Amino acid sequence: MTTDANNSLEQDLLFAIVKERYGHLLTGEQLDGVRTAIIGQRDVFRPIREHRLTNDVEPFASFTPFRGD
Repeated sequence: MTTDANNSLEQDLLFAIVKERYGHLLTGEQLDGVRTAIIGQRDVFRPIREHRLTNDVEPFASFTPFRGD
């Protein structure tokens, strides 16, 4: 599958989850807004997904020792 096909499938699946769980609470207009938001997130997260991490990259951890009172 191409990247665009993967994105489209992922967007469809995310929308299906939202519609299944919350569709009875949302109007058609609100569901259209949800679909638009899901599609918009593709562009926001594209740079993050393009940056591949290797196994030697660890998450940032901040250690602050507790010294008591």
